[in-house]
Amino acid sequence: MTNSNPWLDIPLDDYERHMSHELVGQSTLLSSLTKKYLEAIKPGSTIFLGVAGGNGLEHIDNIITKSVMGIDINQNYLDTAFKRYNHKIASLQLINLDIVKNSERIFEADFIWAALIAEYTGIDKVLEFSKNNIRAGGHLIFTIQSNNNRPSVSSTGIESVKKAGAVFSAVNPEALLKRSGESGFVQIGKEENRLPNDKSFITFHFVVSEEPTIG
Repeated sequence: MTNSNPWLDIPLDDYERHMSHELVGQSTLLSSLTKKYLEAIKPGSTIFLGVAGGNGLEHIDNIITKSVMGIDINQNYLDTAFKRYNHKIASLQLINLDIVKNSERIFEADFIWAALIAEYTGIDKVLEFSKNNIRAGGHLIFTIQSNNNRPSVSSTGIESVKKAGAVFSAVNPEALLKRSGESGFVQIGKEENRLPNDKSFITFHFVVSEEPTIG
């Protein structure tokens, strides 16, 4: 990605209104999925890739999860997430990072939440970053969008979010499973959830099968 990345030009308010629109319904589903996997995994440390304004951070239990990192390409999104959650999550670190350009180790996480990011970075970049920033035995939750023959960006009347369609590329589940296996991740779970607009979220639960190799 370059500095012309459309995500740098989409206001957070527009993005969040789009995601929570009754025809889209993605914010509520992502929040519930985050809660489900945090409660199941009980990670001591976690990374949220594409954290945006912090949807899902409300489910962090500070007694269980002692270190929380959020990563996003848009600093304005991070600034808002900080204002919303810094007083609730003492360990919160927010980093402005483009994982397409930098996938080096910056953290060691028990759990990486990677929802709706591979569509904009590619599978390999998410897996590379995750491999470098997850401990042996750690969990990767990887959610992708299945359009089910619908437009990649639903029409909600919020014009700015249409820019994201220029860099959206649907993720092939078979390719994801192949590449994740080659990267040392083992699938232990999968679920599909339908959205109001007949799109779906497909969520894969992976664990690291061996000690990650720093790339």
